[in-house]
Amino acid sequence: MHILITDKDKAKAFTALFQNMKLFCEHINLMFDSTRLYAQGMDSSHISIFELIIPSTWFDQYEQDSNCVLGISTQLFFRILNTREEGQQINIRFDESTPDKLFLHFESKTASFDKHFELPLIELESDMMDIPNTDYQAEFSLASSNFSNIVGQLRQFGADLHILCNENELRLTAKSNESGNMSVVIPIDDLSLFAINEGETINMSFSLAHLYNICSFHKVSGSINIKISENYPLKTTYLLEDVTGDDEDVETKARIVVFLAPRVSDEE
Repeated sequence: MHILITDKDKAKAFTALFQNMKLFCEHINLMFDSTRLYAQGMDSSHISIFELIIPSTWFDQYEQDSNCVLGISTQLFFRILNTREEGQQINIRFDESTPDKLFLHFESKTASFDKHFELPLIELESDMMDIPNTDYQAEFSLASSNFSNIVGQLRQFGADLHILCNENELRLTAKSNESGNMSVVIPIDDLSLFAINEGETINMSFSLAHLYNICSFHKVSGSINIKISENYPLKTTYLLEDVTGDDEDVETKARIVVFLAPRVSDEE
């Protein structure tokens, strides 16, 4: 297996992916086949699950004919990626003759020193969750940095994010007895995408601590797409590349998708 990333923006995004992935799980299987890199992981509390899908065409070079599953430490993998200097390409190789190691090389004609690493591989259980397709009641998109800032501010005022969404309003609220309340009303016209089933009103709550971790992926994409439905996990999608086209086009793009289970409350 051999992959190469020479584009500087893609190299930054690839590094940021694993910087934030370590917030969800300590170890993960990277699954390479002839068409894509795929990974799936769940946080220790089983409240959120993520999928990483990077088609082979996203990489500047991708060589892998058969299925290959490599277990890694997310923290150690990021520690290696974080040593890459501006302008260095990411060169990753796996050779079946050394099945317990993954080789990474950061090289550049302009950087001071090339860097070479041997990452120990780990045997991990590879049971994957089957995530069904869902027709969501509402969907909206906005700048990922803006949404991250809002979530960070709301987190100071409560443990849960309450989302009220209808055809006229998108309101985000956090509240607690100690800190009081904070509400943010996002004008529909300020959203790059907004759709909701006619006549629907959605009122749901989610853990702000987990959503804050999800928002850490804002470094990999300029926008975040959020889909919600009553009694279903919230779905967030960050695209690693620009998209021109309909939703079906998104399914062919490099992306990180994170699902977050809703809060269950006895309160009316």
